[in-house]
Amino acid sequence: MTAPPVPAPSNRIRPSWVLIGIRVGLVVIAVTLFTVAAPVTSIFYDVPVPLSMLVSAVLSVSIGLAPLFPRASSIAHLAGLAALGLLTAPSTAGPWPVPVTGIIGLSVLLVVLGVRSTWRLTATVWAASAVLVLVLVAVTPGRWGQADVWATSFVVTAGDTLILAAAAIVIGQRRSIREELAEARRDAELEQARRRSVEERSRIARELHDVVAHSMSVVHMQAESAPYRVADLAPEARAEFAAIAETSRTALREMRQLLGTLRGDADAERAPQPRLADLPSLVQATRAAGIPVELRLDTDDVAEDDVDRLAQLTVYRVVQEALGNVARHAPGASTVVTVGRHGSALAVEVANTAPPAGTVPAAPPDDGGFGLAGMRERVAALGGTIDHAPTPDGGFRVAVGLPTRPTRAVRGPAADGGDR
Repeated sequence: MTAPPVPAPSNRIRPSWVLIGIRVGLVVIAVTLFTVAAPVTSIFYDVPVPLSMLVSAVLSVSIGLAPLFPRASSIAHLAGLAALGLLTAPSTAGPWPVPVTGIIGLSVLLVVLGVRSTWRLTATVWAASAVLVLVLVAVTPGRWGQADVWATSFVVTAGDTLILAAAAIVIGQRRSIREELAEARRDAELEQARRRSVEERSRIARELHDVVAHSMSVVHMQAESAPYRVADLAPEARAEFAAIAETSRTALREMRQLLGTLRGDADAERAPQPRLADLPSLVQATRAAGIPVELRLDTDDVAEDDVDRLAQLTVYRVVQEALGNVARHAPGASTVVTVGRHGSALAVEVANTAPPAGTVPAAPPDDGGFGLAGMRERVAALGGTIDHAPTPDGGFRVAVGLPTRPTRAVRGPAADGGDR
């Protein structure tokens, strides 16, 4: 039993469109910045056109790639600013060493980093840009005398970008906190779903214990005590009561195992799952209930080592349910159980004739029970096929084909019983 799925948020599509819009906007800004920065750098700062275009391209592309590669884009952008400052140093134009286009590009980069990346990276890039301005001034003695030029660039670069970076960090942290809260809410919903699943399993275990286990215990006690309570009991009747007691003991043992599994008890009683070798015992118990059953199992053709254990369990449960249906709907009907190979698949068939005259009329096929539905689920889980239908002579036939080595198995239903 698995926890019920948690509904997906209704606004899941909207953030993707917002993200696409942001990326498109960054591309537009990067292209616009390149088309403006390249000619400005060449005309006002006398930088050769190829170098101007190369540096402007590095600054613009780093902005466009900042959401995807924040660290690499930051390093590339700072390197572009350093190259731009060195290339424009011989000129007397201002502002310098970071032109207006460089200040705009740096501001956009810091905003993107603040919103999409961590505050540490944003603060590091801002501090590095401020130090970079001072370093460029220090290595260019020819422009020390133009304090108004480089001081203005430094104040704008360090001051205005600090305000933008701080605002972007606030927005980014708010988004990060909102995402963390949404993730915590999803975790809480999943935990609540798991808890409801555990509570439901416990409730089912209590119901099974109070209803089914109690009734089976009564049947077992009555079957065990009948030979002592009834005088002059015929040997056939004694054998019948012994078979009923044995069947009820088996059912109680499997019920205890199921209850322990539902409750999640690690110390619950465990036992090997039924397999092909247990089919003769199942058929023998059915014969003891008064149903003539013939088992046709070719052990040479169907070797247990060649058949997956889950496929063996499915075969056993299918035969068990089919024989149970015969006992309920066609008591006394002759039944043949055939297990063999059909090519590379495992073929199972349970066919019974019409019940003898005078017995209880058979219920209509698939009359609202869960037996055939459970068979279909088990077989479908292993990628097999199932066919069930009445026969022309008034009987019923169930035919199943299973791969001997299922490549993918899905856990089948927890309950095996039910009528058809």
